[in-house]
Amino acid sequence: MKKFVLISLLLTGLFALMLTSCEKPEETKAVITVKYTTDTTKVAPFAHVRITKYDVNVAGQCDEDGIYSHLFRDEAILDVEAYLDTTQTGTSTEAYGSTTIRLERGKTVYKTVFIN
Repeated sequence: MKKFVLISLLLTGLFALMLTSCEKPEETKAVITVKYTTDTTKVAPFAHVRITKYDVNVAGQCDEDGIYSHLFRDEAILDVEAYLDTTQTGTSTEAYGSTTIRLERGKTVYKTVFIN
């Protein structure tokens, strides 16, 4: 009888441990939209975005809608820089803007960077 109780307690504990270890971590997502300061309704397609702070350094490029998104593991307050490099198109105008974003665990945070 003691063996039966001991084995059932052990199996119950093992089963509870297996259920808690299968939890999916909450996604923390940053969605950056890059727009022009001269016309805030106009997005900057294919702008470059860099998200930095201490050991975090994420760089990417917006899509044709001016939106860049990235998943993070933890919450943080990060610096966001956006720039538009048009040297390859023949024009020498460059636009730059920066802001900060506060990520919250398990949430999608939207932020707009205005470039000038």
